[in-house]
Amino acid sequence: MTDFIITKIRLAHCKRGPSICELCREFDEGRFCLLDVDPEDRGLMQRRAIEVKRGPTSEWREFDVVKIFDDQEQAERYAEAESIDIVAPGPAGEDGSKEAGQR
Repeated sequence: MTDFIITKIRLAHCKRGPSICELCREFDEGRFCLLDVDPEDRGLMQRRAIEVKRGPTSEWREFDVVKIFDDQEQAERYAEAESIDIVAPGPAGEDGSKEAGQR
């Protein structure tokens, strides 16, 4: 089952991050993205994870970035057209994400 959300995350080039990687520094900004939070091959490769809150429950989910939106307005139009939730970033960081396996 595919499960999509739209949220604001920090873009990254690799797992080393902007403090080490020059390409990551170029991507180091928060953008609204369409995320697949139930990828088919979850658990089989290293990827970022995000805290997804829906109602009273919350869980950490691996994700793939499917689409990067130009701005919040474009993300909201897409969410409305496709009936996808826009989820506020979680408390783990500005974007609510961390590397899979981190606690």
